[in-house]
Order: sequence, then structure tokens, then C-alpha cells
Amino acid sequence: MSLTGCLLERITEEECQVQDQPLGMAFVTFREKSMATYILKDFRACKCQSLQCKGEPQPSSYSRELQVSRWSVTLAAYPQDICW
Repeated sequence: MSLTGCLLERITEEECQVQDQPLGMAFVTFREKSMATYILKDFRACKCQSLQCKGEPQPSSYSRELQVSRWSVTLAAYPQDICW
């Protein structure tokens, strides 16, 4: 097998492994920037230190399951500015 073939095979193996390892992050898109700002403000309003919440902002029936109190919330770049 050629060097190129070996490298392509290793790349394919790595890609398969990476797909099974979640990053532990999510991007949420809102229709308007004001909506994102409202959510960020809500997270900052709880007992926060460096945006790491110690309480739960606007709790819902899913807050415990989603472990909202452990979330870090920040504004991201616009989707078109992210290299996916």
C-alpha cells in the first residue's frame, strides 16, 4: 500500500472515531439577536462567576435533566462566520 493510501486510511479511521465523541457543546440559533441577548442576560442574572451558573435561570421541567446549572453560556459568532 502506498504512503498516500495509508494516510487516507488513517484519516478515515480518525473521522469515524471523532464522530462518536461528543464535544459537549451546542450552538443555538435565534431569529433575532435580542432573543439571544435575553437568554444571555438571564444566565448572567443568576449567581454567576465567569458565566458559570450556580443557580438555574428560568427553570423548566427539563432543567434538571439537562443540568442547566452546569452550563456556560456565551454569544457565538454569526453562523456564516463559523468554519464548519
